[in-house]
Amino acid sequence: MNVRSDTLLHNVATPSLILDFAKIAENYAQFETHFNGGIVYYAVKANANPNIQRLVVARGGGLEIASLAELEMALDVGADGAHIICSNPIKNPLFLKRMYQAGVYAVVVDSTWEVEKVAEHMPGARVYVRLAVDNTGSVLPLDGKFGVDAELALTLFDQARDLGLNPIGVSFHVGSQCLSVQNWEKAIEACGQVWRAAEARGHRFHFLDIGGGFPAGHDHTATIPTIAEIGHVVTRAIDEHIPCTPDLMLVMEPGRGLSGEAGIVVTSVVGKAVRGSGEWAYLDAGVFNGLMETFEGFPPVIRVLADDADERPLQRVTLAGPTCDSCDIVARGIELPELRIGDRLALLDVGAYTNEYAVPFNGFPIPELIELNLEVIEVDEQEEELAFA
Repeated sequence: MNVRSDTLLHNVATPSLILDFAKIAENYAQFETHFNGGIVYYAVKANANPNIQRLVVARGGGLEIASLAELEMALDVGADGAHIICSNPIKNPLFLKRMYQAGVYAVVVDSTWEVEKVAEHMPGARVYVRLAVDNTGSVLPLDGKFGVDAELALTLFDQARDLGLNPIGVSFHVGSQCLSVQNWEKAIEACGQVWRAAEARGHRFHFLDIGGGFPAGHDHTATIPTIAEIGHVVTRAIDEHIPCTPDLMLVMEPGRGLSGEAGIVVTSVVGKAVRGSGEWAYLDAGVFNGLMETFEGFPPVIRVLADDADERPLQRVTLAGPTCDSCDIVARGIELPELRIGDRLALLDVGAYTNEYAVPFNGFPIPELIELNLEVIEVDEQEEELAFA
C-alpha cells in the first residue's frame, strides 16, 4: 500500500485501523519456510481478530491463548484443543477446567503452586516450564514477572511428574520486539542444558517453545532482524544445543511478528498549540484509544498523507491524543513536515496491540477496523495438500 497516495487512506473515517490479510499470510509463509518444520501457534493476545485466527487455523497452525475468553474464541473459529496451547503462567481454576474439557494440548507452569493447581484441575495434562532468559535488546523486556532458573525448572519437572502430570519440554520469551538474534541463540543453549539435566532425571522431552518477540518493521537506529535471519539462528542453535529428538515439536508464538506489519492507523490532526517553546499537535487517536504502545516506548513510524508533505519545512513537534489526560502523549519532539489542522497521518506497523489495548476513554472512539484481502484466509485445498505432503 502506497501510504502517500492510496485513495483508501485519504477517505476512511479517522481514526481507523486498516488490516491487510495478504501481509499476514505472507508473514505466516515466512515462518513456515525458515523454521525447519516449526509450527506457528499465533499469540492471540497481539490481535484477537477472529479472521487472523481463522487464517492460522486454515493453514494448519495453532493458537496460543491466555484466558478463558481467548479459549472460547479459538474454539469458535474452528481450532480444536490439540492445536491450542496456553503460555500464561497464571491460570484460574475455571480456565483450567475448561481447557481440560476442550483437550488443550499443553499448558505452561513456572511455580510450585501452579503445578499443584494444574494437577488438581487438569489431571494428566501435558506441561512445559518457562525459563527466565536474557531480554537485553528488546524494546519491551518481559523478564522478571515470569520464568524460572534451571534449578527450579528441574524441581518443577519432578513435582509435575510426581503429581501425575506429563512434563514435555521448555519454553522462553526473549522480550517484545526483540532486535537481537543472539537472544534466541542464548536461550536455546540454556534450554539444552536444562533438557539434558532433566533427561538425566528420567524425563523425556519433545517440546521446545521459543515464544514470541519476533519484531515488526518499526523504525529503529538498530537493524531489525528478519524472520529469515532469526530462523537461521534458531535452526543452527537447535542443532547445536538441543538433544537429538526425532519427534521434536518446535513451537513459535508470533503475535506482532505475524500481524504487526499488516496494520496502519489513520488519524487526523484536530488541534495545535504552542506550549513553552515547543509546538504541539493533537490527534484523534492517542495512547488510550489505539496507540498505547507508543506510551510503552515503541517509537511511532509516521507518514504525513498531504500531497505537499515533501515541500513543507521539517519541524519538531509533540504529538498528543485527544483526551484530557496529561499522559496521553504519542511522541515528544518528533521531526515531521509542518502539520496543519485537518492533516491526516498514517502510523505504520500497528497491526498488533492496537485495538486490543484500546478503550473509549473520555468518550473518544477506538479506531474503526477496515479489513483488506480477506480472501487469503481460505487456503486452496490443493495447495494445502502440497504444503503437508
